[in-house]
Amino acid sequence: MLNHRLIDPPREPEKFVRTAVKFLQKYGKNKKVFCALSGGVDSSCVYLLLKEARVDALPVFIDHGLMRIIRGKEEREYLKKLFPELIIVDIRKKFLPKIFGEGDAENKRKLFKNAYSDTISSVIKEEKCDLLADGTILPDIEESFGVKISDLKETMSLEEEINLKEKNIQGFVKSQHNVEIEYEVEATIQPVASLNKYEIRKILEYLKMPPELVYRKAFPGPALSARIIGPVTNENLAFEKKVHDIVESNVDDYYIEKYSTPMIINEKGEQEPFQAFAAIGEDILNRKVTGIVNGKRTYELPLCVKGKWDYSKLTDLASQLKGYSRLLYELETDKKGVYDVIIRSVNSKDARTATITNLPFELIEKLKILLKEIPETKNIYFDITPKPPATIEYV
Repeated sequence: MLNHRLIDPPREPEKFVRTAVKFLQKYGKNKKVFCALSGGVDSSCVYLLLKEARVDALPVFIDHGLMRIIRGKEEREYLKKLFPELIIVDIRKKFLPKIFGEGDAENKRKLFKNAYSDTISSVIKEEKCDLLADGTILPDIEESFGVKISDLKETMSLEEEINLKEKNIQGFVKSQHNVEIEYEVEATIQPVASLNKYEIRKILEYLKMPPELVYRKAFPGPALSARIIGPVTNENLAFEKKVHDIVESNVDDYYIEKYSTPMIINEKGEQEPFQAFAAIGEDILNRKVTGIVNGKRTYELPLCVKGKWDYSKLTDLASQLKGYSRLLYELETDKKGVYDVIIRSVNSKDARTATITNLPFELIEKLKILLKEIPETKNIYFDITPKPPATIEYV
């Protein structure tokens, strides 16, 4: 199997689209293309580019049960409205029992990788697809292969890529669910592999997509399992969906009210907020979570601080953290309840580094009050740690 990636295209949206259309027509003309459509900006952009290129594309949404809810609406409902031709493949009954009980961060990623590849392989066979297109972007490539996009050729075999990775294993950060897999197709095509998230948003704007898609918050490959610290269960998954919706929707509302958009580009050139979400777990202060030191993932306990809220002092302290993976600011403690909740909001250009969103404390207090209304909520924290030394997600 070959992998075709668009390398070093022009960055201006109109010119990029023209170049991407030629790239897709070069490899996809007279072919049937499976397109993995997850609901995020990356895969949506790929599908729209396939349509622009008039390639025969089959858009497929894999519903594994761990997608977020936004304003009470499931991801599949939103996507079906945006793309009525979407095919939904429901693997919840098969997949959830496999991930329930798994607490190891890297194993969660591998379970997702296997589930995606098995499902995609099955649909490819049933639909007799010739090619596969997906939303792999620049950070996926560089974190998984340990190389720069410029180290890749436009067309490479999987064997060539594995050899390249082995030569640069020191650059490996984490496995991805959408790279380094072999399918029964002639090739994969990855038209946005050289772009970061902000550049993709500009293309979606150029293609006149609605703001709720253009400014959709980034979402991890392992979905909500990346935001559940420790083993995933049916109970904590239901709770995570509730608290996640509260945090993301209310942060969006604040930005829409203040800036008329749910995301801005700040003075540092960051997407603000790049992500805003809730992570959960039981007895979080005694559970190791991911951090990153010298480009390598680490697993350490978080450190909790309390007292007067001071964004500048707290973020400065967190940036110098040693021996811990996170600095959590205590918002509320309670002996009742079951799950601790961590509020996290970060700004970023490309997800490889991130700063903490300077949300007004009034909004943070509002989030705390809303979260406490849910009986299962126990302690509430605000993660004040930039990347590095923390990762954005919790796996």
